Amino acid sequence: MCANFTVDGEGKPVVNTNGQEIGIVRDVDAGVACVEPGPEMTDSIKSRLRRDREVADGMENYRIDEEYVNEVTPEEIRLQRF
Repeated sequence: MCANFTVDGEGKPVVNTNGQEIGIVRDVDAGVACVEPGPEMTDSIKSRLRRDREVADGMENYRIDEEYVNEVTPEEIRLQRF
Protein backbone atom coordinates (compact mmCIF):
# COMPACT_ATOMS: atom_id res chain seq x y z
CA MET A 1 0.00 0.00 0.00
CA CYS A 2 1.29 3.42 -0.84
CA ALA A 3 -0.30 5.66 1.75
CA ASN A 4 -0.21 9.28 0.79
CA PHE A 5 -0.63 11.13 4.07
CA THR A 6 -1.48 14.80 3.70
CA VAL A 7 -2.89 17.42 6.04
CA ASP A 8 -6.32 16.27 4.80
CA GLY A 9 -5.73 13.17 6.94
CA GLU A 10 -5.56 15.17 10.15
CA GLY A 11 -8.50 14.26 12.37
CA LYS A 12 -9.16 10.93 10.63
CA PRO A 13 -9.68 7.88 12.79
CA VAL A 14 -7.14 5.08 12.59
CA VAL A 15 -8.72 1.63 12.74
CA ASN A 16 -7.38 -1.88 13.17
CA THR A 17 -8.21 -4.79 10.86
CA ASN A 18 -11.48 -5.35 12.74
CA GLY A 19 -12.61 -1.78 12.06
CA GLN A 20 -12.17 -0.77 15.70
CA GLU A 21 -10.93 2.81 16.16
CA ILE A 22 -7.56 2.82 17.91
CA GLY A 23 -6.53 6.45 17.50
CA ILE A 24 -6.83 9.76 15.68
CA VAL A 25 -4.38 11.39 13.28
CA ARG A 26 -3.27 14.59 15.02
CA ASP A 27 -0.59 15.76 12.59
CA VAL A 28 0.93 14.87 9.24
CA ASP A 29 4.51 15.84 8.46
CA ALA A 30 6.53 14.81 5.41
CA GLY A 31 4.10 12.00 4.59
CA VAL A 32 4.13 10.47 8.08
CA ALA A 33 1.00 10.49 10.24
CA CYS A 34 1.34 11.23 13.94
CA VAL A 35 -1.43 9.40 15.81
CA GLU A 36 -2.80 10.03 19.28
CA PRO A 37 -3.74 6.60 20.62
CA GLY A 38 -7.20 5.87 21.90
CA PRO A 39 -8.05 3.45 24.70
CA GLU A 40 -8.48 0.64 22.17
CA MET A 41 -4.86 0.80 20.92
CA THR A 42 -3.44 -2.49 22.14
CA ASP A 43 -0.04 -2.96 23.70
CA SER A 44 0.96 -5.12 20.73
CA ILE A 45 0.34 -2.24 18.33
CA LYS A 46 2.07 0.21 20.67
CA SER A 47 5.08 -2.08 20.97
CA ARG A 48 5.30 -2.34 17.19
CA LEU A 49 5.20 1.44 16.86
CA ARG A 50 7.19 2.22 20.01
CA ARG A 51 10.37 3.09 18.15
CA ASP A 52 8.43 5.93 16.53
CA ARG A 53 6.79 7.23 19.70
CA GLU A 54 6.98 10.93 20.46
CA VAL A 55 5.85 12.63 23.62
CA ALA A 56 4.48 16.15 23.21
CA ASP A 57 2.47 18.12 25.74
CA GLY A 58 2.41 15.05 27.98
CA MET A 59 0.62 12.93 25.36
CA GLU A 60 1.98 9.90 23.61
CA ASN A 61 1.87 10.02 19.84
CA TYR A 62 2.91 7.28 17.46
CA ARG A 63 4.26 7.78 13.97
CA ILE A 64 2.56 5.59 11.39
CA ASP A 65 4.60 5.06 8.24
CA GLU A 66 2.92 3.89 5.05
CA GLU A 67 4.29 0.37 5.54
CA TYR A 68 1.79 -0.11 8.41
CA VAL A 69 -1.24 0.95 6.37
CA ASN A 70 -3.56 -1.33 4.47
CA GLU A 71 -5.94 1.32 3.12
CA VAL A 72 -6.68 5.03 3.29
CA THR A 73 -10.26 6.05 2.61
CA PRO A 74 -11.93 9.45 2.82
CA GLU A 75 -13.28 8.41 6.23
CA GLU A 76 -10.43 6.48 7.90
CA ILE A 77 -6.97 4.95 7.86
CA ARG A 78 -6.98 1.17 8.19
CA LEU A 79 -3.87 -0.55 9.51
CA GLN A 80 -2.46 -3.86 8.33
CA ARG A 81 -2.52 -6.90 10.54
CA PHE A 82 0.71 -6.98 12.51
